[in-house]
Amino acid sequence: MKKGIHPELKTTTFVCGCGNTFSLLSTKGGTVYLEGCNKCHPFYTGKLRVRPAFLEFSGTK
Repeated sequence: MKKGIHPELKTTTFVCGCGNTFSLLSTKGGTVYLEGCNKCHPFYTGKLRVRPAFLEFSGTK
């Protein structure tokens, strides 16, 4: 890698609305607040709700 052209990586703490926190390396640094994460988002928890009107429209019902 070429020196001096890449941004510095800092430890960034991500805080979700559900209370889950985790740390990653990022160029942002500090704390980032999220609305959803893998612990509470319906897509990841298996609690995803699909509206019946969508099912009728898509032809899967």
